[in-house]
Amino acid sequence: MIYIDVRTKEEYDAGHKEDATLFDIMDMMQGKFPELDKNEEITLYCESGNRSMMAKTLMDQAGFTNITDGGSINNFL
Repeated sequence: MIYIDVRTKEEYDAGHKEDATLFDIMDMMQGKFPELDKNEEITLYCESGNRSMMAKTLMDQAGFTNITDGGSINNFL
């Protein structure tokens, strides 16, 4: 399982899930995605759940097949 924090670097630096990787949703909105196997099990999260929901949609459209919207970072702390 890979955890991806789709918040900004500043938000990530202020606190994040211990084993999460930062990948700002703004990059996804510009067509850039993590260089991962598209079948890898990935869980996304953000501050409130809005950006992770948008990121899931973008990654689904880009061909990722095993994405979960984990919602708010508070679900993981």
